[in-house]
Amino acid sequence: MISADQNTMPTAAPKKVKPLQRIKAKNARLSEEKISLQNTEKALLNILDDYSEEQLNMENTQRAVLNILEDYSEAKEKAEESTKLKESFLANMSHEIRTPMNAIIGFSDILSKRPLGDQEREYVQTIKTAGENLVNIINDILDISKIEAGMMAFEEVTFSVKEMFKSLHVMLMAKAKEKHLELMFVCDEDMPEILLGDPTRLTQIIINLAGNAIKFTQAGSVVVHAKVLKNNPAENAILEFSIQDTGIGILPDKLVHIFERFRQAESNTTRKYGGTGLGLSIAKQLVELQGGTLTVTSEFKIGSLFSFSIPYKKTLEILHEPEAIAKNYNMEDLAKLNILVVEDNLLNVKLILSLFSEYNLKIVVAENGSVGVEKLKEHNGVDSLTAPFDIILMDMEMPVMNGYEATTIIRNELNSTIPIIAMTAHAMAGEREKCLSLGMNDYISKPIHVNLLFEKMYNMTHNF
Repeated sequence: MISADQNTMPTAAPKKVKPLQRIKAKNARLSEEKISLQNTEKALLNILDDYSEEQLNMENTQRAVLNILEDYSEAKEKAEESTKLKESFLANMSHEIRTPMNAIIGFSDILSKRPLGDQEREYVQTIKTAGENLVNIINDILDISKIEAGMMAFEEVTFSVKEMFKSLHVMLMAKAKEKHLELMFVCDEDMPEILLGDPTRLTQIIINLAGNAIKFTQAGSVVVHAKVLKNNPAENAILEFSIQDTGIGILPDKLVHIFERFRQAESNTTRKYGGTGLGLSIAKQLVELQGGTLTVTSEFKIGSLFSFSIPYKKTLEILHEPEAIAKNYNMEDLAKLNILVVEDNLLNVKLILSLFSEYNLKIVVAENGSVGVEKLKEHNGVDSLTAPFDIILMDMEMPVMNGYEATTIIRNELNSTIPIIAMTAHAMAGEREKCLSLGMNDYISKPIHVNLLFEKMYNMTHNF
């Protein structure tokens, strides 16, 4: 018999892993872990590299932006400095040209009132005309500078187109008669009697265009026509002005350049007809700044038609007729005044002495602001034995002390309320406002219109 022990099969002994295999397996696991760790490190390094690169790009971008801003700031500063230098140059040029022009035109006026032979009278008139032409040139340059600087301001006062046309006809008729041209100003019947706007700039535009038309027309006519394009009760009135001539005309290829600065239709136009080449550009910009448009059509050797439209406000206000300048002052009253003239330019001093002596006006001259202040102290002091001054005519640009500084001392230190009229060769935008803000009572630019000066003097002193 077989015993139970004998029937039971012997179990297999567990396999023993050899130490060498265990080491290999462990090394394999370690290698895998190491590779995994290395991969992780590489991934992290890649991320850090990407981040560093992105950060570097961001820093480079920031630097680039800062450089651009720095360049822009520097360019802006240079542009502003250039603008200031340009304005300063123009203001100085205006002063330097207007100062001698004041003497040239002023003495021409004095001479024209003296008994002269026909030839001498012609010479004097030529001198005066040349002086006025130079003033017109500097005015054109100043207008361009004002437009460029965005400093061109427009008034809003009552005016009548019909009355303006009457004045313009008188102003331009002499030039038209010289060339035997027919000059007509036509205004439609439905034109509003009174409008609100800037009549001075409208006058400037029409004189510019009509003056050009007369200059470039040898025979025939120049017609200025005003009509209403739109006149609804609730809206602005849109007026159209046209200037038609029978002049030399403009070639089609030249027409596109006609409104460009310093450009005229032909290269020899300036030599033959004169002018700065700024007039049409100024007229166009004055029209557009008031919300209008200016166009031109022309046929060579037949004539040209310039048309522009401007919107104007309607008003129920009454137009006050300006009195004639001759009625606005009385020479007997002006002759009673003691006048202090603060002026350094010898030519202008001679002019004022000559001009005022003709009307028996009493003046004392101070060669600069400092002397002017001292003379005012002497004459208008409490213990003064001399007749006090009634008014001061103050030049602005003088050595030692200018007119601005002198006026500041008179108003703030002397506490004097004596009327002061600024007489300045500066005609840049803002000059009048600057003078008035310092305490001056009025302003007149050189070359000085003597009747206007007398009117201003009378208005300030006739109640004294």
